[in-house]
Amino acid sequence: MTFKMPGMVLILFLFVYPAAARAEASATEASAGMEFVSVKGGCFEMGDSVGDGDTNERPVHQVCVSDFAIGKYEVTNGQFKKFKPHHNSGANEGSSLDGDKQPVVNVSWEDAFAFAKWLSEKTGQTYRLPTEAEWEYAARAGTITSRFWGNNLDEACKYANVADLTAKKLRPQWTTFFCNDGYVVSAPVGTFMPNGYGLYDMLGNVWEWCEDVYNSEAYTKLPKDNPVYEGSGEYRVMRGGGWSNGPLGIRSSHRVGLSPDFGHHALGFRLVKTVK
Repeated sequence: MTFKMPGMVLILFLFVYPAAARAEASATEASAGMEFVSVKGGCFEMGDSVGDGDTNERPVHQVCVSDFAIGKYEVTNGQFKKFKPHHNSGANEGSSLDGDKQPVVNVSWEDAFAFAKWLSEKTGQTYRLPTEAEWEYAARAGTITSRFWGNNLDEACKYANVADLTAKKLRPQWTTFFCNDGYVVSAPVGTFMPNGYGLYDMLGNVWEWCEDVYNSEAYTKLPKDNPVYEGSGEYRVMRGGGWSNGPLGIRSSHRVGLSPDFGHHALGFRLVKTVK
């Protein structure tokens, strides 16, 4: 999948787990049936450390984040419909995207922001989208390779719902991984193996909105600690790749900007719960 933006073309397309992976047991937010995993903050090298990504992922730079709790899974249709009962994630070429356990899609950044605000007001807790730095820190789970499971592309289908040989039978023009994950569109959340923090679908299944305004220059000009870009810009950041993406997009450092009022069939979100 390719999006054209001013001055550039962005192709939408993610390691053995380290012993030092730091995450605590998940807690459930009963109001929405959502589970959150507490992640201990720390510093990491953010960006394309391997050299197989886009220029907007470099240079690699050190970033530090504070403790936070992040959704164990992507927000599902069933959860989102507690907020918007009439939402329909639709279908793609006859395959439904609207199952209760599938991740909600065809939601804009504005929709995701509104859901977080609604849940915060309903529960008295503070929920929001993850910053881009928090998202990458959580996705890597202490790893430095392109994908949290390692460098073997053939392992992708154990850990992520991606453009695979199942999809290639229907869409032979696609660039895919040479493995079978068994799904032609989004899978129920938690279907595949988690990363070292116990987080599911951080890579693949659906793209995930982040808090930040997308700005390639600001990527390395923000403060080292808890960076989030909220300045001017036409787009918001989305991360992680989805079920329609091949190897280029399924990487922990891959970053894309998209209009905040736009949604598509492989774009959803997960939330962060502020640690008090």
